[in-house]
Amino acid sequence: MDKSNLNNEKIEKNDIYDDARKIMAEALVDLGNKNKNIVYISMDSSAGACGGPFQKAFPERHFEFGIAEQNGMGEAAGMAISGKIPVIAAYVPFATYRPFEQIRDDICKTKLNVIIIGNNSGFSVSALGPTHTILEEVGILRALPNMTIICPADGVEYRQVLEVAAKIKSPTYIRVSRIKAKRVFDEDHELILGKADVVKEGSDITLIAVGTMVSKSLEAAYELEKKAVNAEVISMSTIKPLDEEAVIKSAKKTGKVVSVEEHSIYNGLGSAVAEVLVKNCPVKMKFIGTPDEYAPVGTYEELLDYYSLTSQKIADSVLNFYKSF
Repeated sequence: MDKSNLNNEKIEKNDIYDDARKIMAEALVDLGNKNKNIVYISMDSSAGACGGPFQKAFPERHFEFGIAEQNGMGEAAGMAISGKIPVIAAYVPFATYRPFEQIRDDICKTKLNVIIIGNNSGFSVSALGPTHTILEEVGILRALPNMTIICPADGVEYRQVLEVAAKIKSPTYIRVSRIKAKRVFDEDHELILGKADVVKEGSDITLIAVGTMVSKSLEAAYELEKKAVNAEVISMSTIKPLDEEAVIKSAKKTGKVVSVEEHSIYNGLGSAVAEVLVKNCPVKMKFIGTPDEYAPVGTYEELLDYYSLTSQKIADSVLNFYKSF
């Protein structure tokens, strides 16, 4: 579980940013070459949803459904029953909310190996307003039996996530940001389903982050060091199943836990962590994310600042929480 790949010096020097959608598009072609049962389903989004290269490489294994997401998800279930491994991708609202009944009844209920990619998550396309700025889908999907939820932290994990998902043999949701991801891990890092990674060890307080917020939390942790606060940072790329052992171990060491996510503080990563702690190791906890509201329109950076999700504001929030005891 403990795979500390970075130190302070490396964080300060690390300026590599990865285009998640480009990496996943390449990974999908690689997976298609390895496994002839991989098929790609798009819904009016073949070029922009990680599938353009796959469509060119394997045109006979690409299926475009247009603006008919429920039909596409139902067809994915049928293909999975027939032994195929469908990868279905679209903007988050159209990959999760519109076909929710089909995800629940056709895919999860029968535990089918369907990989759902939710593109442009969080504030990725916040200029389009609250219809596209989806901050609750993890909470909704987390409630479904048999559903696995993975939110890669950087390009190294994005390159591996499809192959990991294809081996699960049950429904998987992959949350993908449109914003380029700052590199967190070394190239030899391995994404292991259900296992967290301690990317910075600490003794005073635990920061458990997911996706885009892992690099922000690391930066915040090094700001906290300037204030003599030694924060441990955990990357929790698998939200379901959660690595309970990692949560409990760190909480027992620091006695204070903060969850950080580009998602609502209701029913997301923070709630999953709290469910583990309240049963096994009750400690003081703070939730950093978005409140119970629809997001306003703005640029990505504007909304990160508005919701105090910049590295500096995360550090400030954690420091205030730490000092309150």
